Amino acid sequence: MIEESVHHIEHEFQPWNIQAELETTVTVDVDRLGEAAATACAVHPIAGARKQPSDLSSTRFEWELPDDEYEVEVGAIDGSGRDLEEIQNQLYYRRFDLIEEPPFRVLVVRGAGIDGGDRILVSMNHVAADGVGTLRIAQALCEAYRGDEPMQDSVSFRESRSMLDDLRPSSLDDGLNVVDSATRHLQNVVDSPTRIARVGGTDEAGWRFARRKLDADLTARLIGNRPDGVSVNDVLQAALHMAIAEWNEDHGKSARKISVMMPINLRPDDWFYQVAGMYSMFESVETRTRDRTDHMTAAREIGEQTEELTERDRAAALYKILEMLPPGTPVELKRQLPRLLRGPGRRLLDTAMLSNLGRIPAMPSLEPDAEERPWFSPPAWRGTPVSIGVATFQGEVNLSFRYLRSQFDQQAGEEFADYVVDHVERAIE
Repeated sequence: MIEESVHHIEHEFQPWNIQAELETTVTVDVDRLGEAAATACAVHPIAGARKQPSDLSSTRFEWELPDDEYEVEVGAIDGSGRDLEEIQNQLYYRRFDLIEEPPFRVLVVRGAGIDGGDRILVSMNHVAADGVGTLRIAQALCEAYRGDEPMQDSVSFRESRSMLDDLRPSSLDDGLNVVDSATRHLQNVVDSPTRIARVGGTDEAGWRFARRKLDADLTARLIGNRPDGVSVNDVLQAALHMAIAEWNEDHGKSARKISVMMPINLRPDDWFYQVAGMYSMFESVETRTRDRTDHMTAAREIGEQTEELTERDRAAALYKILEMLPPGTPVELKRQLPRLLRGPGRRLLDTAMLSNLGRIPAMPSLEPDAEERPWFSPPAWRGTPVSIGVATFQGEVNLSFRYLRSQFDQQAGEEFADYVVDHVERAIE
């Protein structure tokens, strides 16, 4: 049901593709990378899956997993003298026809890496995988490219699918969580979230990107010196809320209620960073003007919310709501539901998205002594036009900003990224 919901939203709006990139000093062998992609699909079946065709009478979608043939698109393009942003959009803004192709593409951009090396771009359709799932596929891709056997998950893909059976309401508390989640979302109809002030946006389709990195000293302070009850993610959330408020104030727009979408990983603790698939739900973290008097106040308010939201049963409440649709509802009817998010329905949507993968395991180098930098971002769309992907890698926090071209021009996007990093530093202080 999670996958189907994302599929319908994507069908109604813009492509929901996850960006995963690896800048490297290596000159990549594309044929070898293609073989590695096939190996990654063998280890993580969803990467090579196809959606079976459906018709007007279908009530659910079905994946078809390949037996041994994988047709992943792996290509290369010369990045010399070309606009990297245009190349990124050519890959990430392309829709996947999930009936005709697997939800996974790879593109090598020659010379766009480190010191003249290459950059590997991975586009993963969000219907098939979340951020953790994309990370697992990218890890397998690198491991296979090196000639190593990719690390296996402790639970098989087929076994993992049954995990969602445990999310059905089984107690009064579960039922109250369902009602509470629905109420929180519907409150936006009468108390709509702030929209980030647009600066220099154009009518061009596609996204722009910005990147920032917190150095090792700042990262160490962020990770190791926080008040009780305040997580790293709470600090990052507080910084984003404060940055949006200041940005709007500086550009003549109010910012009373700010709502940031936060993916919640529903995987059990024993395979929390395993299994490529779509196992995340989306919750909202909110602050109002009274919560943003200073960074500590904002972080504590956010910490109280995230402690509740990250409980697995609570985070699964929206899934339970979706499951309450009458059995046998045709998929063609369910496909119309995202249209409610247009027009007045936009009041239901969040101000921005922040997806934090946390401290990711070291990505295996493509070759010995290679230098590499990974980047990741979730999709941004007309409802929520700014998204930030966060990953802590080798002692540094990497922030990838993705935003609609209609929201910011390049200069404004870079300035907004600076606002966020400045507030992260101030929050840590």
